[in-house]
Amino acid sequence: MTRFVVELAYGGRERLLAVRPAHREYCRQLAERGILLAAGPWADDTGSMLVYQVADADELRQVIDADPYTKAGVIERTTVREWKPLLGTWPTA
Repeated sequence: MTRFVVELAYGGRERLLAVRPAHREYCRQLAERGILLAAGPWADDTGSMLVYQVADADELRQVIDADPYTKAGVIERTTVREWKPLLGTWPTA
């Protein structure tokens, strides 16, 4: 499995607030399946950071494309980086 850190930048505050419950439910389901390891908004609510564990970049793209924020056009910019954690409480395997 591969881990990716994804940074989202939001656009359109009204749309963001309208879609947020569906986005959070989608994230909850991904977390239950072990796909989403951590997620949360920046303190100023202009975006968020998410850590995914998926097979590859193609699977990640499918996960991001299915997100209600993506479908509603809330996301202004997405930055994706593969991540190889070495230290901490998360397993590194």
